Amino acid sequence: MAIGMVAVGIVWGLYGFIIQPTRNRIETLQRLIPEKQDELRSMQARSAEYLALRRASESLEARIARQDADFQLLPFLESLIEQHQLSDNLITMEPETLSAQHGYSETIVEIGLEGVALRHLVDFLEAIETSDVMAQIGSLYIRKDAQDATRLTSTLQIHCPRVDSEGASPPPAQS
Repeated sequence: MAIGMVAVGIVWGLYGFIIQPTRNRIETLQRLIPEKQDELRSMQARSAEYLALRRASESLEARIARQDADFQLLPFLESLIEQHQLSDNLITMEPETLSAQHGYSETIVEIGLEGVALRHLVDFLEAIETSDVMAQIGSLYIRKDAQDATRLTSTLQIHCPRVDSEGASPPPAQS
């Protein structure tokens, strides 16, 4: 009987100190595996998003750097306005230069057009967006002309980023 009690004590001790804690740990790990898999998928998605944004940023920086150093947005827009026969409709054209970061600046030209046909405005905007220069439309406000409902009055801002050659530093190296 004493041997039986010792055997029961050993089995109970093994179960209480080894088997039960191991089973509890396995149950905990099985519960954590799906959570960690979700975290892994989330991190992979964020990594892919970061890489896509990084490639887009590098592409944009390369396009800005390829742009002619002597390029001026105002004369470019003036020539587009003449090409699209909008000179008579031009009421304002105000340039402004912003230095956003060390080595980078942005030229913004605000253009006011009055009494312009929708087709002419769309052609002008398309010419800006499809040009080889890094100009893009930042904001666009359109309303019907007060005198002629078939004509439009529009205010738009054209943005053109550039790399300043003096003081420009290369982007930090990525490891």
